[in-house]
Amino acid sequence: MISADRSTASGDDTSTYEVAELLGELTVAVEAALPDEIWIRGQIRNLSKSRKGHVYFDLVTPAPAEKSPEAVLPVVLFDWYRKIVNRILGPGAAGQMVDGVEVRIRGNVSVYKARGQLQLQMKTIDPAYTLSRLADERDRLLAELKAAGLLERNQALPLPTLPLRVGLVTSAGSAAEADFRKVLSASGIGWEILVVDTPVQGFGSEQRIAGALALAEQHGAEVIALVRGGGARTELAPFDSAAVAHAVTARSVPVLTGIGHEIDRSVADVVAHTACNTPTACAAALVERAGRFDRATLALWRGIEGAAIARLAADRRLLDAAGQRTGAAVAVSCRSARSDIRRLALAIDRAARHCTERARLRLEGIEAQARAYDPQRALERGWSITTDGAGRLLRSVTGIVPGATLRTRMSDGTVTSTADAVTPSETTGSDHD
Repeated sequence: MISADRSTASGDDTSTYEVAELLGELTVAVEAALPDEIWIRGQIRNLSKSRKGHVYFDLVTPAPAEKSPEAVLPVVLFDWYRKIVNRILGPGAAGQMVDGVEVRIRGNVSVYKARGQLQLQMKTIDPAYTLSRLADERDRLLAELKAAGLLERNQALPLPTLPLRVGLVTSAGSAAEADFRKVLSASGIGWEILVVDTPVQGFGSEQRIAGALALAEQHGAEVIALVRGGGARTELAPFDSAAVAHAVTARSVPVLTGIGHEIDRSVADVVAHTACNTPTACAAALVERAGRFDRATLALWRGIEGAAIARLAADRRLLDAAGQRTGAAVAVSCRSARSDIRRLALAIDRAARHCTERARLRLEGIEAQARAYDPQRALERGWSITTDGAGRLLRSVTGIVPGATLRTRMSDGTVTSTADAVTPSETTGSDHD
């Protein structure tokens, strides 16, 4: 109960508190109202750890990352109690308490006078509550995805035969990225890796992962690899979120997961095209896919080579057989042609002799005619040939004038004379009459 019985030095009845005094009164009131440890549940935000090992965070009314919570209660977990909580949580305890996780914790409510704020001094935690909440949310989301027909949407997409352009969604510079790259590099295949950097744990990381998946597809990835290293169940909570699940099912290219866990499958694993246990295994799956293509290509080329060799051998046999048949046919044709040539030669020879004989007889006839019409023969019989001075043959006295030069050819020579007079014959004259 806070007492209001205070007065000022001036005698004013209005109560005036010193700050420490008021906070002391509040502390008494809180301890009186909540004297024992209490259980309280809420969502962790703004978690941090001091150099002394103390852990500080806000326990808030659960709300999406983009919205401010309705109520906030600061919590401090001193190092001594942190060690107790870690033993309760077991291996990987550091990952059980992360931003965004809903927890049920126990502690004392007090007033932190140095800041004038109410706070909870945490003493212990109920791990079953957190895991149960995660499991319930996971089951609910899987049921919704199944009802919407989305569980196998990405699995139905065909995986490229040779997916060389890989969109790698992970925390840049992480061990997961290094392991993934190492396997691809060792394969000797010319991969093109598009790294889309995103936080893979912590409050609000699910929205960042979803955006990174969409960005990888926008940049032309033929296949997307979503990978991260191992961690506690709460650290892997973003991969059980609706945002990541719907981002995977919305992709038009296959999504492969390589999330470091070996016991449970996350929702992202369930809706992905192919789920692998680690980033290394995810990269190995891509290498195996490319290797399968390489082996298939090699087998195909060997098949083509074998078929070509067999075809060449068959064609060679056909050519040999055709050559033998052609040779035999040519030999027969040559023998037939030689026989035909001999017959034709004999026929040509007979025809040539016949033609030659006919030509000889004809030539002899022509020679006889030539001899019969030879002027020399006529001259030898006493005839003569007279021409004028220009060598023109004179058949008549017409045109010859006295004094004209005449040349008369006889069988044994030529006589040149001059016409003294021209006397036409009576017969010629009567002809002109």
